[in-house]
Amino acid sequence: MVDSTLALMTNGYAWLPDRRRRGGGAPVRTRLLGRDTVAIHGPDAVRFFYDDRHVRRSGALPGPLLDTLFGRGAVHTLDGRAHRVRKALFVALLGDRGGLDSLAGHLRREWDRAAREWIGRERVVLFDEAAVVLTRAVCAWAGLPLADEDAAGTARDLVAMVDGFASAGPRHVRARRARARQEARLARLVQANQSGTADEPAPVGSVLATVAAHRDADGRLVDPHTAAVEILNVIRPTVAVAWFLTFAAHALHRWPEHRKAVADGDPSWARAFAHEVRRFYPFAPFVGGLAAKDLRWEGQDIPAGSLVLLDLYGQNHDPALWPEPYAFDPGRFLGREPDRDTLVPQGGGDPDTQHRCPGEDVTLTVLETLVPRLAALEYDVPDQDLRIPLDRVPTAPRSGFVLSSVQQKGISS
Repeated sequence: MVDSTLALMTNGYAWLPDRRRRGGGAPVRTRLLGRDTVAIHGPDAVRFFYDDRHVRRSGALPGPLLDTLFGRGAVHTLDGRAHRVRKALFVALLGDRGGLDSLAGHLRREWDRAAREWIGRERVVLFDEAAVVLTRAVCAWAGLPLADEDAAGTARDLVAMVDGFASAGPRHVRARRARARQEARLARLVQANQSGTADEPAPVGSVLATVAAHRDADGRLVDPHTAAVEILNVIRPTVAVAWFLTFAAHALHRWPEHRKAVADGDPSWARAFAHEVRRFYPFAPFVGGLAAKDLRWEGQDIPAGSLVLLDLYGQNHDPALWPEPYAFDPGRFLGREPDRDTLVPQGGGDPDTQHRCPGEDVTLTVLETLVPRLAALEYDVPDQDLRIPLDRVPTAPRSGFVLSSVQQKGISS
């Protein structure tokens, strides 16, 4: 069987949907990085994939992915009780309504502060600015000290970890160096809080304080390095919402008929728009794990130890699940929440007990808070390259979405 690693790196998001179409919708069988691989698709596949009896995460993530995106010892690498105990930490931190409301307050303040600074600037690259806004907001919310002069550099590091995970060459090197810097910085903060030597102890209930005090399934206090990894697994995905915010700007520009409804502040419209941005635009192409035992799916054998991929991008554009899937239509989510195993931009399953990203509520909080502010902002969109290349993972508009002539209206004083 021919190894498809090069084809995947060349074709990006299109690789798996194209293979599936060529196979008539059957599970895709191939090899990736020399390992037998089966790719599955659809809501039933989501439920199959997230059953720990079928697919395990331990040993599934390659070293380069751990050294850039997730970190060594991260919750993503655990299974069974160890995973459930560590996951409960994230669910408590990221699923609390009061905590999300507090994050929204930080987001509003940092966005309005930044937007005032954009007035009079010749050009504003929204992706870069959004990353700084999100970094400032999430660090303040998480109880992480961050000097103003360090915000842009920290944002660049957090973006680099995401931008370089699926690449080779300079992007990957930047991602590894960024992770090493931030892990070392956060580990020092954790150690100081665990030892009681911190100049300013982390606020009670903050991400820093809670993670530093966490005990794993074996009852042991989490070590500073692992704690740093998991703190990054809170703040890095939050800053990664800069991709979705940039896509939201692209959608408002391409389909301006939605702008007023979003800008008017109707919460149902903001949420529907956020869901449609996450469905329509490319984010994660798929997720993977290893077959925990010999399995059978849709008439095909999956030997134990095989790599199992769950198609995300293809499922979010499947015409059998989404009428007119390549039409941007927030109306499809007005008045209804999507099925958790059908809309899967960040994975599927149960966020409380399985490997589904517990940060989806954070993603939605960010978008529901900031997209109406973006829609209410007055600005011009100068000529630029707004193409979104599907052969690049992760992708974004090539220009980063440039704004000019930002006006005071829509910016809080």
